[in-house]
Parts: sequence; C-alpha cells; structure tokens
Amino acid sequence: MGNVMRPWARAVALVVLANTLFLLLALWVARLPREPLVERIRDAFASGELIDKDWLRFDSRRGLEQYLDCSVLQMISNRDDRLWANAVGPVIHNQNGGETRRCELLRALVHGGSTPDPAALMPRPSRTVDGVHSYRYTRYWHGYNPLAAALLSIFDLGQTRAALKTMAYVSLVLLALAPGPGHPGLLAVAGGIAVSAALFWALPYYGQSLTQGPADLVVILGLTALLFWRERLSSPARLVPFCAVFGAAVVYLEFLSGQLPTAGALLVPLIYLIVRGRSHPDNHPRAAWVLAFTGLLAFGIGALLTVALKQILAAVIIGPEALGTFLEYLRRYVNPSPAASAAHFHVTWAPPDSSLLWSTAKSLYVVLAAGDHLTYGSRPAALVVGQATALAWLIAGSLAFRARDNTPSDFLAFVAGVGVVVAWIVAFQTHTNIHAFRMVRMLIVPIALGWAALAWQLFMARGRRRGAAGTVSPTTGSDDAG
Repeated sequence: MGNVMRPWARAVALVVLANTLFLLLALWVARLPREPLVERIRDAFASGELIDKDWLRFDSRRGLEQYLDCSVLQMISNRDDRLWANAVGPVIHNQNGGETRRCELLRALVHGGSTPDPAALMPRPSRTVDGVHSYRYTRYWHGYNPLAAALLSIFDLGQTRAALKTMAYVSLVLLALAPGPGHPGLLAVAGGIAVSAALFWALPYYGQSLTQGPADLVVILGLTALLFWRERLSSPARLVPFCAVFGAAVVYLEFLSGQLPTAGALLVPLIYLIVRGRSHPDNHPRAAWVLAFTGLLAFGIGALLTVALKQILAAVIIGPEALGTFLEYLRRYVNPSPAASAAHFHVTWAPPDSSLLWSTAKSLYVVLAAGDHLTYGSRPAALVVGQATALAWLIAGSLAFRARDNTPSDFLAFVAGVGVVVAWIVAFQTHTNIHAFRMVRMLIVPIALGWAALAWQLFMARGRRRGAAGTVSPTTGSDDAG
C-alpha cells in the first residue's frame, strides 16, 4: 500500500512546492517599480500596438482579445501599499460597472487619469466610485503576469507579442519531433496534432495574447516533454508526479480560456499510445487504459489542488469575501442553464431554461457555430474542415473495427480524449455559451485527434501487413516475437 501511495504523496508535495513558487513570482511582480511598466504601456498606445477597442475581430497584429492584454497590463501596473494583497489579488478597474472599456480606461490610467484609491478596497473586495468599478482579481493565479512583466522589462509590447507567437509555432515543431525518427507511429500522431494546431488553433489571433499565448505554450511543451521522456514516464511512479505538476502549471497560466480541458484531452491518448508502443506483452490495452486514466486523474488532482491553494491564500490574505466571489462565479459557470446568469455578464442572448440534455446540445451548437474563428473567419472553410475531420474519424473507426487485433481499443482512446472536452462543456455550460468565441479553441481536440487516429490506424495496418512472422510495433517498426 505504501508503494502505491508514494507517487501520489510525491505529486502532492511537488504541487505544493510549485504553488510556493507561484506565490514568490506573484510577490516579485507586486514589488516591481510601476513607472517602467507604465512607460511601456504609454509607448504601446503611442505606436498603435494598443488601441481603445477591447475586442478586435481577426486582428493578427494585436490579437482578437485585446481586452485580456489590457487586463494583464492593468494588473502588473496598478499598485497600492499592500504587497501580499497585490500578489494574490491584483487590482483591476472597470468602467460602466462591468468588464468593458478596459483598454480605454488603461489609457486614462497611464496618462494620469484618476481612479479610486486601491487601498480603499480593503477590507471589501470591490468598490464603485464615480462610475469606475474596482476590485481585487483573486479568482486566478494570473501566472501570465510575471511572464508579461519579465518580457516587457526587455521588449516593447509589439516585440513581446511577436516573441510569444513565434514561441508557440516553435513549440509545435518540437512537439512534432518529440517522438524521434525511430518511432514512426507516435511521430505521425504527434505530427498530426502539431500540424492541426498550427493550422486550426487560431494561433494568428491568440498566439500573441499575454494570457492565451503563455497558456498555449505550457500545454504544448508539457505534451512535448511527455513524448520526449516517455520511457522515463511510462510508470506510475514517475507519471503521476509529472501529470500533477503539469496540471498545476496549466492552471497557473489558465484564464478559463480552454487550455485545461485541451491539455487533459490530449494527455489521455498520448499516454495510452506510449504504453501500446511497448514490446509484447507489456503493451496490452488494459495496461494502457489504466495508465492513461491514472495520468488524467493526477493531472486533475494537480489542477484542483492548485485552484484550492490559491483560494485559501486569497481568503487568508484578503478575506473570506475573496472565496465567496470565487464560489459565486463557479456556481454561475456550472449552472446548466446559461439564461440564469446572462444578465450578470451583460450578454444579450442565452438559451432558455431547459433540460440538461437539451441545454448541453445547445452549448455544443454554440461552440460549433463559432468554428469560423479556427478558419480565419471563413464559414465555408470551417464547414470543409469539419466534414474532412468527420471523414477522418469515420475512416479511422472503420479501419479499427475491421481489424482482428486491439486497434478498436486504440481508436477508443482517441474518442476518450474528445470526451474530456465534451465533459467540460457539459460541466461549464454557462461559461461556454458566453465565451464561445474563446472556448471554440477546444475544437482543436476533435480536429487533431481525428487525423491522429487515422494516422495511427494506417500505421497499425502497415504493421499487420509486415508482421507475418511476428507483431510489428507501430511505434518502432521492429518485429516483436509474440
């Protein structure tokens, strides 16, 4: 029993250690001098790298959600004399009593505009003065803040955005190459995921984002590390701590914008295939399923523990109101009826109250309807990509279930990955409906895994043709005597 629990205890210890590092980084940002950051922001407005508009449709220079960049720039430049409070709850100012006109207000702030004294926020978590709503943003770790502050200490905003987008594409190249040339099956799967992400993950509009760019990077690099060190990570003793820290890292940079379910969804089939790439008899599908779901469980525990530790810190440092705010938003986001909280988020449309099944179907439809965000604004292209992906799934499934070996189980591992995204949509229907233009990026999972599943089945079919004298491993191309 002790040997079984040891990896989980190590995982918890590493997640706690990681969260300690997260706190130290937040304190570092809170101690930074304000004026150099303000000067960078002024220069960005002067050059046109920042403008007053919060959302920009298909702007490959500034990104679609400039609102989020302005949020980060506020958090790293707003200051008061409460160091610990600034670390766990950076101050944000909004106009119109809601989350709008943030870039316009940022311009006023850095050019000497007057706002409520952030110190007046204590002990209350929020306050509205002269039409400006101010509060401490405690619901996330805001791990993008230290990275943005570090990059802006060296580069201007335009260069920072270019660096983030470049790193996103470079990381996809690393993912595609991670399995190595001696493992063609895994190489095809990783390449399928990487190419799909490069084409249909809306990186031209999100890769430069100060929030989504770093979160995308940690997802890609985490999967790259899993494939590159797969031999070391193929046992629970090492996989569990790795996946737990991976989950913590994703949460640290996640702004509830889809990276967490995307990472978990891609994790399942990759772990499964790592086991299936072993020599017989260690490559049995049952062992692959056990390790895959063990990794997903560790990933989830690392993520949930990170969320819990952050909220505990916020409650201790700022007060129980911070935890109350988190729980209230959580209640709204998991409400199966998006109409129930539409007024709070100032949206003009939401599906009516209905059964869980019907509201889930509507949530899936809303995400699919935003598919043109993944095809550069072209709805016909989104339809073509969807149809081609469906065809890839059908062919992969046909190949799997016509074979007389374990390939149906392999195909179902890819299906299980898509199931993670569907489960997220079911659990967070309100959030998915309201932010469909952002959450649509989760569709990279069925797109990428559809083509990856087809590539895997083709290699399995080739292995069967070549394996008359033995079983040919699709990951190594060598004969393994049964």
